Amino acid sequence: MNKSLKDAWSKSFKIGAAISRKVLEIQENADIIRKHFSSITCGNAMKISCIHPKEDFYFWDEADFITSFAKREGLAMRGHTFVWHNQTSDWIFLDGNEEVSKTKLFKRLEDHIYSVTRRYNEFVYAWDVINEAIDVEKGDEYGFRLSKWYKIGGKEIYDFAFKTMREASPNAKLFYNDYNNERDAKLDTNVRYLSSLLDRGIPVDGIGIQGHWYYDYPDEKILRNALERYSALGIEIELTEVDVSVYHWVEANDRKDFFTSRPEDRIVKQEKVFLDIFTTACDYPAVKNITTWGIADKHTWLDHFPVAGRKNWPLLFDEQYNEKPVVEKLIEEGYKRILF
Repeated sequence: MNKSLKDAWSKSFKIGAAISRKVLEIQENADIIRKHFSSITCGNAMKISCIHPKEDFYFWDEADFITSFAKREGLAMRGHTFVWHNQTSDWIFLDGNEEVSKTKLFKRLEDHIYSVTRRYNEFVYAWDVINEAIDVEKGDEYGFRLSKWYKIGGKEIYDFAFKTMREASPNAKLFYNDYNNERDAKLDTNVRYLSSLLDRGIPVDGIGIQGHWYYDYPDEKILRNALERYSALGIEIELTEVDVSVYHWVEANDRKDFFTSRPEDRIVKQEKVFLDIFTTACDYPAVKNITTWGIADKHTWLDHFPVAGRKNWPLLFDEQYNEKPVVEKLIEEGYKRILF
């Protein structure tokens, strides 16, 4: 089949994949990207712990490798991420053996933002500025996660990050990115937070719905409700980290309950979820990108998290880098929308 995902959905949104250098160096992955994808995201290479592990040292190699590939292949690129409670180098929050002051934390973030954007603005069309700052279960009364960023910098650190990003990267789209933000209290809190940012003139251009979902979730009703509420804010929407696990998050923690081979009955249900994601998103002009968190089932973070060694099959391409049947169906659906 010569037709591709990126061509089939080109009039609706970009098709993206999160990658690492290790994954990209496998020829089969590079070939899939060239054929089917129009954008890429550095899965880890631009996170602070990877790119800025010490105060006086930046490790540019992996991000440079990936951005060079993007430039060579004519791919759009998402930048991921600046302010996150995870994978942030400890030095950011310390001044010697003491907790860093609020003033110094702001300055460190500012320096980091300018250093990274100065190097990659040429390649990156959208940045995930803040990642997962909302925690409706364990956060404070406003729903903010009690991270070190928040405990030291308060919610002002998030305003500061967006404002600094606009100055440092004036032409890029600036996103707030989160998980489980398509329903219930997490959706309500995300909408309320984004509304607050917009009302106060904080430069946020879009919402990232990560989309770490399951073989039987979400359904079309849940998706539509979320996309309608975010669209009503007048901002862009990107599905930034989509994978469709064959397990629920808390399922099969014991090795004896792991699937020993791909569960085909769940793959059939997974197919419907992927089709619902694409066809529903297509109805909302605010949706600009659907990015899968990986390329093929050979390499996925879900093999290691939340349960180590629990093989998962959450992506559009199988362990041998072949298209799953859903890829052809997605292509057919995309071309239907181009024609009609």
